[in-house]
Amino acid sequence: MNDSASATVAQRQAAGSVVAGWPALLVAALVVGGAVYSFSPRQPPAFPDTQVYPERLLVNGVDRAGERFVAVGEQGQILVADGAAGPWRSAAPAPQRGSTLTRVRFIDEQRVLAVGHDGWILLSEDRGDSWQEVAYSEGSDPLLGVSGLVGDRVFAYGAFGVMRVSQDRGRSWQPYELDIVTPETTEDESSAPEEALDPYADPFAAFEAQAFSGQRHINGMTVAADGSLILVGERGLLLRSTDDGQSWTELPSVYDGSLFGALSLPSGTLIVFGMRGHAYRSDDLGQTWTESRLPGGESLFGGSVDGQGRALLVGAAGTLLRSGDDGRSFQQVAAPTRSGIVTIEPLASGGWLTGGEGGLVIKQPQAAAGDAS
Repeated sequence: MNDSASATVAQRQAAGSVVAGWPALLVAALVVGGAVYSFSPRQPPAFPDTQVYPERLLVNGVDRAGERFVAVGEQGQILVADGAAGPWRSAAPAPQRGSTLTRVRFIDEQRVLAVGHDGWILLSEDRGDSWQEVAYSEGSDPLLGVSGLVGDRVFAYGAFGVMRVSQDRGRSWQPYELDIVTPETTEDESSAPEEALDPYADPFAAFEAQAFSGQRHINGMTVAADGSLILVGERGLLLRSTDDGQSWTELPSVYDGSLFGALSLPSGTLIVFGMRGHAYRSDDLGQTWTESRLPGGESLFGGSVDGQGRALLVGAAGTLLRSGDDGRSFQQVAAPTRSGIVTIEPLASGGWLTGGEGGLVIKQPQAAAGDAS
């Protein structure tokens, strides 16, 4: 075979190889094209919002600013809605510690604070849409509540007398110690008549009766009509400050059991409430107290004041009470349930947004005998 014939054969063999290998080349081209497409920037598909089930969450606190509602509860969950009926969406903080959140409070139209276990404090500056952690210490005592603005300060408070104070609207926090002034006893206590035992009193009230007040759990705080602060807590703890929290004075004891909250009515009346269905009212800034009349003995965990200045109290076994006579008496105004309620927000419709063991529930009023509304 001469050289020209050999060249022709080689060319035909090469052409045949190309023709025979075209499927492999096509596959390779498709792989390269697919890789380029996969890694090229493009608009992601629109996914629906994650479904939130507010009725399945243990809710410990609810607050609002206008029509923006924020709720907090177990496992560090935060829910936000632009209306009491929802839809509710999750606004989980980063990092998500998973600690229980106990209370939430708008301190102005934009800023919201949430507090909870492990000394956890979260701040939102966009009405609850996003959150930043401003304090956390794993294993530290739980925070059970947070005040609104008191002058230029905000207080967080909780178990075993723990308190924190912020002077920059919640961005940073420092430890705070209660400076408590105990009034001098003017009478010989040994000559005072022995008080009858209250069968509904806190069974642990007798233990450590002489313990320093600052060691007791602090459960609630409110601002009285004259601007003074009222603080309530474990074993009848009842304090008042007239200098924006610089110092505190013990008020006369009204109850040996735990007090869980306090309300200040537009009329100037103060109401404190707590264990075993006990509630008390004062018309003189806490110097004297009268027990309110309630229909049952369920413990009372939370309260609020509606648009007509009426006191609302909520508690165990679906207790939802309203007073139409400045706290002298209360009536059940919503159908009771087995689930406890710990927080309540009045609605313009006349109903209430409640939070507790049954999650977030809107309740409507029912007729209440003797309710002077």
